[in-house]
Amino acid sequence: MTHKVALRENARRRSMLETKMRYDIMLNGVRFGELCYNMRGYIGYLPLPDGRKLDIGERPLAAFRREIARINREARGT
Repeated sequence: MTHKVALRENARRRSMLETKMRYDIMLNGVRFGELCYNMRGYIGYLPLPDGRKLDIGERPLAAFRREIARINREARGT
């Protein structure tokens, strides 16, 4: 079974006064969760290939993108 994690912008889920974009966490094209901006960075859980969830804490969006790339590489086996 494939395991591909991606981020997709979702402006519709933002509250009226939010200034930062929210992102859907997609797993194989299906919405798995959400990244939302907290005080100093984004928060959310990323799906791992073994079924667990990864919490990297409150980090910038670039850190989540790097972690997603690492998870996808791990899932491909390269």
